[in-house]
Amino acid sequence: MSTMTQDPTIVSIANDVVSHCKSGDESVDYVEYDSKIWDKHFKEGWTSIEGDGRVYHGRDEVSAKYREWQKGVTVHDCQVEGPFVGQNGFSVIFDLDMEAKDGSFPRMRMKEVAQYTVENGKIVKEEFCYMPMGDCCGGEC
Repeated sequence: MSTMTQDPTIVSIANDVVSHCKSGDESVDYVEYDSKIWDKHFKEGWTSIEGDGRVYHGRDEVSAKYREWQKGVTVHDCQVEGPFVGQNGFSVIFDLDMEAKDGSFPRMRMKEVAQYTVENGKIVKEEFCYMPMGDCCGGEC
């Protein structure tokens, strides 16, 4: 029987990211706030993949994605669970209470799993996975 040994660097990064997310304030600029964690733990040019397949590379593209999200969505609450650490990275569960600012979707809860891949002490990829909008969001799961 083998025992799993977790990479202490991954554990440290995972704990920092989760602590950062838990202490966030939905009323502040997401890019300004998250720049602190990006500077500390993300490799320059990292990849961010959304559950719908959209791919963003590096700070400029991820910043634009964040700004678009913050412009269009009101987040009333965000609960953070994790980290769940593996051999090549970690995952975090986000449980969001949110609604579209333009009314295109009503206030609802949405869960997503963020998977972070770590190489050489830096996050090189983040991927957000969520249930299809019609299957869970705003209703009973």
